[in-house]
Amino acid sequence: MRVFTHLLFQGLINLGRNKWAQIFTMSAVIFVSFLAGLFLLLLFNFNLAVSKTQDKLQYQVYWEKGLPLEDVSGQWEEIASWDIESLKTFTPEQALQVLVDSMSGDFDPAYLSESSPLPPTALVEISMSRGNEDDPAKEILYRLEQLPGVERVSYNPMQMDMARTWFKITSRVFWPLIFFMFVITGLVVANTLKLNQINRKDEVEILSLVGASPWYIQFPLLITGALQGFMGGLVSLLLLKGLHLMARDLLYFPPLWIRIEFLPPLYLGSLLAALTGVGIISSLLAGGSDSR
Repeated sequence: MRVFTHLLFQGLINLGRNKWAQIFTMSAVIFVSFLAGLFLLLLFNFNLAVSKTQDKLQYQVYWEKGLPLEDVSGQWEEIASWDIESLKTFTPEQALQVLVDSMSGDFDPAYLSESSPLPPTALVEISMSRGNEDDPAKEILYRLEQLPGVERVSYNPMQMDMARTWFKITSRVFWPLIFFMFVITGLVVANTLKLNQINRKDEVEILSLVGASPWYIQFPLLITGALQGFMGGLVSLLLLKGLHLMARDLLYFPPLWIRIEFLPPLYLGSLLAALTGVGIISSLLAGGSDSR
């Protein structure tokens, strides 16, 4: 335990040696990590913005005119329990009011107030990102058509095609781009950290000559590399958060109304874990090559 503590402390001390080399190394790691985080932030918000508008499908459900509203209300409660995004319901009177509000002019529906000619209506919205391609759309459509008293269900086939297309783009382009970004970032950071560790070649060779085990030599290097990767990633994320606070409302104006969101915890944790892992691997390669 004493040896382990000593090696751990030695790894921390290594961060203070050759300060200019450490500063240049950390600056490079922070810069590359910041660019990677910025690319990830832009890609995440682009996917979020398009998903909100393109991966949704709406069904407009019309019940038979004159059907008891109590029966329709029960079916509305049943639909709300399904795996859907949202549900808006309209009684005949509410549907008439919405129609009147959408019309221009001075149309007065007072003579229809006692008997609306419109049937009960519901607007059901689902997300195409659930399930495989159009399976959720077909399932919800079938279930809506099977409800008692439903006269017809209308939807826009073009909207379904656009949602299905965006779902394919997301699954085939978005995640491969993120993986490619992580690979490039890992290679650049790993090379930077490895070059910094190689600067300690003389010290590693001396330890090898006096009979130190590879584990005794490499463990402080692993600690140093892990700290460099983690600290560089943490500082870059703090800078990225500062940039996000300044730019989050840049597009929040009509007709866009787009607020830039920060990366979720899963993305942040993955980036920090990846950079820490890269620091460990690069230190292991550098220490291994030098200890031979």
